[in-house]
Amino acid sequence: MSKDLVDPDALEAFLKVHPDWVAQGEAHGLTLRRRYAFSAYPRGLGFVVAAAEHAEKVNHHPDLTLGYRWVVAVLTTHVSRGLTQRDLDLAVVLDRLYQEHI
Repeated sequence: MSKDLVDPDALEAFLKVHPDWVAQGEAHGLTLRRRYAFSAYPRGLGFVVAAAEHAEKVNHHPDLTLGYRWVVAVLTTHVSRGLTQRDLDLAVVLDRLYQEHI
């Protein structure tokens, strides 16, 4: 998988299709962020566990913050100092896992 930074046009297209994700920062150091809401704490915890299991399989790890009935996911490719296709792909997987845990 390429560690090249995502083209700004590709990122803009991604964000139009996935409006719950927000790009933050500047070109080098850019991250994707999304806050997920859950009906109960255990559902959020289950989401975090599922996300961690997937992250281990693909060796690409999001920053996840678990709160009471919410989880914040922050994605970036540290070795590339910004967003790569791996981050966009992981965002799609996290959205699918969310649908399984709400």
